[in-house]
Amino acid sequence: MASKTPVGFIGLGNMGNPMAKNLVKHGYPIIACDIFPEACKEFQELGTQVTDSPADVAEKADRIITMLPSNLNAIEVYIGTNGILKKVKKGSLLIDSSTIDPEVSKELAKEAEKMGAVFMDAPVSGDSYSLSIERGLRMNGEQSAGKQVDQLVGAAFKAS
Repeated sequence: MASKTPVGFIGLGNMGNPMAKNLVKHGYPIIACDIFPEACKEFQELGTQVTDSPADVAEKADRIITMLPSNLNAIEVYIGTNGILKKVKKGSLLIDSSTIDPEVSKELAKEAEKMGAVFMDAPVSGDSYSLSIERGLRMNGEQSAGKQVDQLVGAAFKAS
């Protein structure tokens, strides 16, 4: 059974869209954000709360999944002017499912740790179809967060 604690989801594009929808289908309340307002419209219609910035997501959720298309997007979303780490709460779980350079991921993890947050690298490979059949995931990060990550990412990968 899904937790009633909100899950932040940033990046509602080709890969993030089906993941976020699956979380909604599994009963997770989502707080969503995307650089493109039209990507958020569909989620607003599903009753999902939408925010204007990653920092706003971090203020409202202590579990956040990001699915971003590039290193630059990930850097901006995490440490930019309105990034997650501007308002992240101590103890928050940050799950990055973007396929980015390992060095960028390590740097983001260091910055998150400075703020008292746990950063998990959980990139996916393949396409949106792969997400619907639960393939293409690998995880790296703090073992103690593993169960929580398994629950969230497992739900994001299951279409029904």
